[in-house]
Amino acid sequence: MTAARIDQPIYWDPRPLLFVASAVGILAAVLLVRQRVLSRVRAYVLGIGLMLTYILSWAYWHLAGHTVVVPWIQRTPEPSHDTNPLFLLAEHLVGSPIDGVSKTAETLLLLILVALLYEEYTSGTDPSQSRLTADSPDGSEE
Repeated sequence: MTAARIDQPIYWDPRPLLFVASAVGILAAVLLVRQRVLSRVRAYVLGIGLMLTYILSWAYWHLAGHTVVVPWIQRTPEPSHDTNPLFLLAEHLVGSPIDGVSKTAETLLLLILVALLYEEYTSGTDPSQSRLTADSPDGSEE
């Protein structure tokens, strides 16, 4: 499947453009955190939101039917999915290696970001501050 063909407008399928935009956003966020313009806590929250968007959008894409999401695409009728939604999603995860790998990576990143956010709030320090102390160059407390 191609995002744009000669005889079709670029907005035929917006998903590739949205993924490129989100990749640029991820790289920009990493640079902003590195430059201390964006706090780690906000970056974690934004990352959690993005991973949830990826996962839930993928589920909606498959559960609602592709033509419901992009109605301007005229396709042949798709087979109806008269099965348990969890089985349907599992079928798509197993049936498409790309889906399985990407959703596994997104879920793992979501869990890592939640753990990092939890660590920021339970460490007992101000989340906006670095863990390094001003008195010791290696960050260890004496």
